[in-house]
Amino acid sequence: MKKNFYNFLLSTAILAIFVLIATATGQEEAEKKVAEQIKNEPAMQVTSVDLYEAYEANEVSADKKYKEKTLEVSGKVIDIRKNSIDESEIIVTLNGLIDNEYEIMGISCYFDASHTDETATLSKGQNIKILGLCDGKLMGVNLKGCSIKK
Repeated sequence: MKKNFYNFLLSTAILAIFVLIATATGQEEAEKKVAEQIKNEPAMQVTSVDLYEAYEANEVSADKKYKEKTLEVSGKVIDIRKNSIDESEIIVTLNGLIDNEYEIMGISCYFDASHTDETATLSKGQNIKILGLCDGKLMGVNLKGCSIKK
């Protein structure tokens, strides 16, 4: 019984390390992909509410239109926090269904640590535009490799 428990703990620890490494390199790679896509064509402009509603209405259709594409999403900041899995990552959440700071779900925009200074200046309720690569929906809609459009 103890051997199974230790095997479980070891497997869980190895998986956690793998996830942390994959997440840390993922944001940098996504940001490079965003920069490459913008060189070839402008980012698709969409509001956070329209993007969220598209995924709520039909995830398959929304993926076809938005997933793996560079988006310029405009919306209201409803949350700013460090990622609990990888604290070097910052998540800025934009409003989705409703236009206020009490919303739980929205558009989760993932920034790597190089954007700490610029995300530190944000405040809830602020209207901003974020460039990022749409990663589809997992609970809420996710953008990776994000930067703030000035």
